[in-house]
Amino acid sequence: MDGCQIEHIKPNPKRAKLRFLAWCYSEKTMEMVTQSDVTVSSGCIYCRSTVTPMKCEHVMSRALGTFGQNWTLDCVCDECNQYFADNLELPLGRDSREALLRIDLGLKPTAAADQLLNRRVKTSLVDPGQFGGIRLVLRASEDGTQMVPVPVPQVGFRREGHDWRFLIERELTANNVEEFRASSALEIKIIGVGVDCDRLKQRLLGLRIEFVESHRTTNQSVTEQSALKVIHNIDVDQTIVRAACKIAFNYCAKVLGPETVRDARFDAARKFVRYGDAPIRLTTVQRLSVLVGANAESARVHACGLGWDRGYLVGLVSLFNEITYGIRLCPAEPNEFINASHFFDPLTRTISEAPIQI
Repeated sequence: MDGCQIEHIKPNPKRAKLRFLAWCYSEKTMEMVTQSDVTVSSGCIYCRSTVTPMKCEHVMSRALGTFGQNWTLDCVCDECNQYFADNLELPLGRDSREALLRIDLGLKPTAAADQLLNRRVKTSLVDPGQFGGIRLVLRASEDGTQMVPVPVPQVGFRREGHDWRFLIERELTANNVEEFRASSALEIKIIGVGVDCDRLKQRLLGLRIEFVESHRTTNQSVTEQSALKVIHNIDVDQTIVRAACKIAFNYCAKVLGPETVRDARFDAARKFVRYGDAPIRLTTVQRLSVLVGANAESARVHACGLGWDRGYLVGLVSLFNEITYGIRLCPAEPNEFINASHFFDPLTRTISEAPIQI
């Protein structure tokens, strides 16, 4: 996903109507999903384990809110439950656009900014001065009332005819700096406090990037503007997509029943969520709202839906009414499965059926 500006929009708990959107795939024709011909009538809906689970799986990840009448499943084994928590829900809750929104909206305290992973979400300074483009991380302010962008130790590289590219310390690897080794006209800018600069200089030498230091400046303000302006470049990678599609698969199991999703026709979606297997394109990600009606734009509810689209049962998950994920759950005939849609409102902590507007 391209870089996007964070907007602090006042949340609106009022309901809007859910419009179930069909999404367009780039392919003119789609391959048929290959799957086994064995349908299992019991066990974990993801891995088929027959071990009785001791924990409940939440339909909507708890990282995205808790609800008074929580929807849970007892058909997901503890091993899958733990795998999802460690490998899908953690990145979704701490390294995504949704991670920023849950702090912005007060679902998590501002102190949670210190736990952000800052791998998929890369924050840069937008400024006309000498520090324009440097990398920042979001931290809790000293009084704990807001998130503030803070510079971190980093190195900037600029080849002739190119813009500055800044790498924070953990990104200074042989692969990331390979393109700069052969550059004859290369500028390097080391940004840090105190011993940071010397440490980063030694790191560059260890990566076989040698340079002559021309000067040092100290006690420089990162901007002369009245306020910092930042941009977030957000990578919605397969891990984040799988985390969102797990919600869609869970929702389908809750609405249609676990025996339905155990059908072999769901195998492609099941394997994508659990193992990351994706032999063909099953998913879409779009930055759009699926709500219509008064105050729809500022509403910050999650929406889940099931519907039929061009030969498939599709699941839709819109998180915070901003990023919408879709997954082809299984091949299906028209009207074979019911259409369904629900709001999960993290601000009022309620779950309610959502009307569909065609």
